[in-house]
Amino acid sequence: MYKGGSQNTGLYMPLPVPDSIWEDLSLDFVLGLPRTKKGNDSIMVVVDRFSKMAHFVSCKKTSSAMNIAHLFFTEIVRLHGVPRSLTSDRDVKFISHFWRELWKRLGTDIRLSSAYHPQSDGQTEVVNRTLGAILRCLVQDHPRQWEDLLSKAEFAYNAMTNRTTGKTPFSIVYTKSPNIALDVAIIPKCKSATATSFADDYSQMLSDVRQQIITSNAKYKEAVDKHRRQRLFSVGDLVWVRLRRERFAPGTYSKLARRKIGPVPIIAKINDNAYTVTLPPDCMTSPTFNVSDIWPYSPPDDGVITVSSSESSSSDPGED
Repeated sequence: MYKGGSQNTGLYMPLPVPDSIWEDLSLDFVLGLPRTKKGNDSIMVVVDRFSKMAHFVSCKKTSSAMNIAHLFFTEIVRLHGVPRSLTSDRDVKFISHFWRELWKRLGTDIRLSSAYHPQSDGQTEVVNRTLGAILRCLVQDHPRQWEDLLSKAEFAYNAMTNRTTGKTPFSIVYTKSPNIALDVAIIPKCKSATATSFADDYSQMLSDVRQQIITSNAKYKEAVDKHRRQRLFSVGDLVWVRLRRERFAPGTYSKLARRKIGPVPIIAKINDNAYTVTLPPDCMTSPTFNVSDIWPYSPPDDGVITVSSSESSSSDPGED
């Protein structure tokens, strides 16, 4: 119970592949940035899971669910319409009643990743790392100017060829790659043969991209699963659950605190990699755990404890 440890349980489970552009999105935040003149210190990252196109929107860490919803409609829905599904982590903004009720009324499926397991929302995690690298190159010695350069970072990201799709996000969404300064200055009237081909066979192109994503996911799953093993649980099973440091409230974590809680029963199975358990009343954390943080509980043996003759004789009274 007091020992830590990790395990490689849980096979790779990619999210369902979308059918078209800007229908299935993922949402995350980049936090801890220098505060700008406008008072912003965070970036809302919204990624189309099909085309891999991303929008980077500056915001405040303290923004409420209502403020985030307003930003989302202003910057995303205005351009691409209401999504069919939205994947995000379990930030308090996204588990609020307002946020859930809003998307329920709009017919959008909300998919929350397992608590304290960011790999569930790996799409935006990868984009966040790329965005950080781009911004560091752009701001250099002027970190507080990141907001002024955010649009340039977004353009650069969407103009890069994505490893999964094999195409740039621009070419998938707009049927052609964007014009750059060189294109406009030298060949302003030249029509791209590639763009014409995309426009004529757009439906086929979307199908090809979807197949490319499926193939890429399959290859990644095969590579990852070589180092993992599957472990399944059922509702009603008694288990130990590991408490990661992030689950403790600020100032309450101790290196000597127990690392596992149990035995606790599993009350719901979300999928093969995520389960919900019943936690003690004093445990103030999400009851949803990834399978890598769950261990099967084995009750102690009911064996008879025996004492050797020498120990028993030395303990007999009257033999001092």
